[in-house]
Amino acid sequence: MIVNDPGTSSLPTNLSATVFSGVLLVVAYSVADVLVRTNRKRRLMGEAARHDGQAGYVRTLLSVLELSVVAWTVVPIALLATLQAMVSQGLFTGGNSVDRLSAVTFAGIALLLVRNRLAGLVSDWALRMDARFLRSNLRALHAAATVVILVAISILGALAIEVPSNNAIKSLPARYFLLEVAIILLVVVTAYFLSLGHGAGPAVVAVSCLVIGVAEYFVILFRNSAITFSDLHALGTAAEVSSGYTFTLTDDVMVATTYSMVAYVLAGYLVPWAPARRDVPWWRRRSTKNLTAAAVACAATLALVLVPNYRTAFGVNISYWDSVGSYKQYGFLPSFVMGVREAQIRRPVNYSESRAKRLEKSYAAKFDAQNNTDARKAAEQQFAQVKPTVIAVMNETFSDMSVFEDIRAAGYDGPQYLKHGLTDSLQQGALDVSVRGGGTCNSEFEFLTGISMGFVPANVFPYQTYSLGRVHSLARQFKALGYHTVALHPNLGTNWNRNMAYRELGFDRFLDIGSFPADAPTLHAGVRDSVTYDKVIDLVEKSDGPQFILDVTMQNHGGYNLRNTPADILTGYNVDGAGNNDDLNEYLSVIGASDEDLRAFVERLRAIGKPVVLVFFGDHQPGISPAYNDASYPGEEEPGHSARTYQTRYVIWANYDVAGRDQLATDATVCASNLGATLMNAIGAPLSRYQKAELFSTTVVPQISSLGYQAPDGTWHAMPDAQGDQERDLADLRTMFYYEFGSRV
Repeated sequence: MIVNDPGTSSLPTNLSATVFSGVLLVVAYSVADVLVRTNRKRRLMGEAARHDGQAGYVRTLLSVLELSVVAWTVVPIALLATLQAMVSQGLFTGGNSVDRLSAVTFAGIALLLVRNRLAGLVSDWALRMDARFLRSNLRALHAAATVVILVAISILGALAIEVPSNNAIKSLPARYFLLEVAIILLVVVTAYFLSLGHGAGPAVVAVSCLVIGVAEYFVILFRNSAITFSDLHALGTAAEVSSGYTFTLTDDVMVATTYSMVAYVLAGYLVPWAPARRDVPWWRRRSTKNLTAAAVACAATLALVLVPNYRTAFGVNISYWDSVGSYKQYGFLPSFVMGVREAQIRRPVNYSESRAKRLEKSYAAKFDAQNNTDARKAAEQQFAQVKPTVIAVMNETFSDMSVFEDIRAAGYDGPQYLKHGLTDSLQQGALDVSVRGGGTCNSEFEFLTGISMGFVPANVFPYQTYSLGRVHSLARQFKALGYHTVALHPNLGTNWNRNMAYRELGFDRFLDIGSFPADAPTLHAGVRDSVTYDKVIDLVEKSDGPQFILDVTMQNHGGYNLRNTPADILTGYNVDGAGNNDDLNEYLSVIGASDEDLRAFVERLRAIGKPVVLVFFGDHQPGISPAYNDASYPGEEEPGHSARTYQTRYVIWANYDVAGRDQLATDATVCASNLGATLMNAIGAPLSRYQKAELFSTTVVPQISSLGYQAPDGTWHAMPDAQGDQERDLADLRTMFYYEFGSRV
């Protein structure tokens, strides 16, 4: 938690005073207004009381109150109260922007309270003026003022979205900012007509823009990537893991809040030209014309969002390995809309199911020709007889930060047991993944299905987006071999929609947080790795048959500013010139704890008395890694530069001698989508034709991920840059991908 500096120590007091003053102003105005107006209606009240008793008096009193005007002040006061609570807890790192926000909000409350009075004064003044033009064009002037207010709200809404996270907003090209304003304007107009010419709809849009801007700020802060369409499906997951982060506000957030507050106040001044007739039910008041106009505005919004190709028409060209940079360059909404447009899985040119099957068969035959060895045959025969239990541990945010030169120079050499202790493993090395700082489920998806996120539309989470009931998976593959399949995760089952995704992928059981003791030991962000390993050991010992067990851990989840690491495991590395050493050491400490828990787990598996295979891998690097990558390797070209931050480690190990393998810890880099096939091949398990095709294709295209592809010389390239054999193989793999995944979801 970051404590305010002395220069901001008075902020909680200032905010509290503003909140109190705002409430006092509302109460005082309401009381004074009621006294003045009831004095004028005293005769009416007396008559009402005589005819209907006390009830008549109350009805007349309520008719005097302007409850709708008072209601408009609730949001500003609630917002100030929320900010005051956060600032008082030290969750603000800025300067005097809070004072400006307080002043603007207080003025806004006052303006909202006197809205009807000002409108009446202006109207009376225009009627009294000896100006025929004004008297005869009041309605046109009202319409013009409405347009100006709607445009102003849209501009302020765009600023509320951009300012919290876009420190390059001053260099944002005008055409992209105007495109963003146009999208918001159409939404504001739609909301205006849906609220029947009142300001409630535009006010909701104004506040929503602020929510989007602040959400984008926090997502970038914690995950170092921008908000995508799939994040909307993952709101539940985000809420479930949010307790692991400290939410600090900045001056930019306060400035954006000020913009949103001005837009909100302007929306409060949007009123219909003529008051609705009280003798007509509310659902009929101006509804036909307004709802028709809303439908037209909504159609225009959809047309702007769905019809033009943002890449060719507007030049929006998102770099998915640097989504944050792209969002800053093109603006949030143009980038987000383009991401949504590109989330659709497109059918490859000249695709046919028969051609896809022929390609799979051809690639599989080439793999068989290369691997028609005595060693492979011995491994296959042994697997059919032994049928070992297969345990897959996807360890949360487990990676080797020694890949960054500055961290390595500080004395850190990575998780020691995983890198150097498993000398009898079947295979181990670097694992190229498709996510960084978050998006755990995509590494899980690639491992279980063999489907590369390089072919799935960018910024999509398949667990959240697609129906996976017809997609092949390791769970189904092992079930067909007579295995019982179990997944476990010490968090809510709804996290990343796992409760649905696991069922669709073929798991027999899913053990979520409810299957773990309420008092289970925790470390950092959740249940300790060792507790999940206890559960796995229990499953193995109590089962008479082979099992495929997937263990998705939670302990190492971000953020890394919790400052809750026990002193006896806290590291003390000092890396100059990049990142935050406290955050880095918090991360390295929990990775060290995971490494030790892995050591203990492997020793228990050695002695368990049953054949067991273990594949252990990290899902992604932490969100803090790009800072160290940039500092250690400045000036590198993309996507090769970012590829280093999209890499973890893996190991495949068995507690028995696997036929045909020397088990000398062969070092090999693989990608997450090939890890499942690599596992099956290493232990002699039957391979599907698609798995064989994937493994054979690595001779031409060694790695594929959301970043692009890796050539045999180790360089990374964007998919559209492929040429020659690599272009052909990628096209073939895309065709097979569509057959195995795109056509099934």
